[in-house]
Amino acid sequence: MKNYIYKLLIVSTLIVLISSCELEYFPESSMSEDVYYSNTQEITTGLIACYNGLMGVVKEEWRFSELRSDNAHLESVSSSDANNEELRRLDHMTATAQDKFIFDFCWVPSYKVISRCNTILAKIDNVADPDTKAKIKSELLFIRSMMYFNLTRLFGEVWLVTEPITGEEALEMSKSSVDAIYAKIIEDLEFAASAAGKLPYPTFTTTANVTKQPTSEVGRATIYAAKALLAKVYLTRKNYAGVKTNLQPIVQDYGTSGMVAFNQIFSTSNEMNKEILFAVRFKAGGLGIGAPFVNYFAARNSSSTIVVGNGMGYNTPTEGLTDRLGNVTTWSTTSGGTPIDPIATVRNLTDKRNAVTVSFFNNNVWWTSKFWESPTAVLLLNDAETDWPVIRYADVLLMYAEALNSGADNDQNGARNYVNAVRTRAGLPALDVALTSTKTTMHTAILAERRLELAFENHRYFDMLREGNQYVVSTLNTQFTTENFYRSYTQGRGPSTISESNILLPIPLNMEKLY
Repeated sequence: MKNYIYKLLIVSTLIVLISSCELEYFPESSMSEDVYYSNTQEITTGLIACYNGLMGVVKEEWRFSELRSDNAHLESVSSSDANNEELRRLDHMTATAQDKFIFDFCWVPSYKVISRCNTILAKIDNVADPDTKAKIKSELLFIRSMMYFNLTRLFGEVWLVTEPITGEEALEMSKSSVDAIYAKIIEDLEFAASAAGKLPYPTFTTTANVTKQPTSEVGRATIYAAKALLAKVYLTRKNYAGVKTNLQPIVQDYGTSGMVAFNQIFSTSNEMNKEILFAVRFKAGGLGIGAPFVNYFAARNSSSTIVVGNGMGYNTPTEGLTDRLGNVTTWSTTSGGTPIDPIATVRNLTDKRNAVTVSFFNNNVWWTSKFWESPTAVLLLNDAETDWPVIRYADVLLMYAEALNSGADNDQNGARNYVNAVRTRAGLPALDVALTSTKTTMHTAILAERRLELAFENHRYFDMLREGNQYVVSTLNTQFTTENFYRSYTQGRGPSTISESNILLPIPLNMEKLY
């Protein structure tokens, strides 16, 4: 009976998300979905609402990905505030089904986007032009696939809803298997990434006789975005042939020379540059659609020294990451886990990613500066212009290298060339041939390069998952017992040894939201 009640509560919550939240998106409150979405213009308006919904997902995604990896932790161990306690449980891999962060910041926004996509897909035949219809359909499938890809990686089995449903229908639904969810994601992305999907090529393409994305649509999905996302899905499923097939056209088009300088990739003066295959776009100006990342990740109690409105100290770099970036710091186990000897801090100026990715505030704490530009770049609290990169070209090169190395090609030399392209931009020497001559050693090098190149872009935890549950458990347990930050917790509040049962997030249960 208890299991039945639990299922009923979860499904009831799902009903709220997938059957009633649509009304807020109609331009006129007197309209319903039965009347609206009757032509191309109205359906395009609905499509844009789906893109807009991604802001609510990615602005909090770090809580469930990067924070749970070996790249980041909270800055302070002292606060007992309820919100910080929930973050602490996420950091320590001990989140519970009652934690509102999981429900409010992951589950709800993800299923809202899915619901929007399903509503528009159900009306897609109202688009008269067949090419436009295929293109909009591909964009919706791309967005929905992003949501299910993250949900199944974070939770495992979830409810696979692909069309508008009634409350009665929802009560009859069960969670779908991980295999079934991936099968649907792959089916949808295969269409979006195909010629039949009619997605345009990015404006930077050198491919002849193709339709390029118009300037007015920059920020929406392209065929390269669909191919890259599909490749990442295939990489997760260890289908290396699928990875290679989808990434090869992008790599052949963009090459390995003339890559965007690392310190220009995330600049608001260089938005949607060639490096960015897909990003969730934000807009400053007090419109309610600004990015919060600079405030989130700036050092806690930094006042307006770093950014207006103070910093929260979220996603603080771990010792393990800063050491790999070439920084050496003396730490104290009695000072809240903060470095106390600035003279012992040495920055590796060779790796150009170092000074962009992390910074040192007030000679005593690291903070994530990857999305920060200057103290005056943000004028209002949580209102930065900074877009969030979902897929960028360096990720493509490193995925392609992994496919060459781990797949049937067993091509360490080819893989090394693509890793070296990323390293060259970072100002680093090429990989040592002798030390990367086997599949195992090359794979280790690729994984390490991904950790540094893509730090704080919410890829690391998912990369750890691809290495297997034992890798996740071993890596995090080692971190919990060796990092001075975690050792500085008072007795009973620090992290405990975790097991494989801690890896997936619990399906959220929040009864207040049902009434």
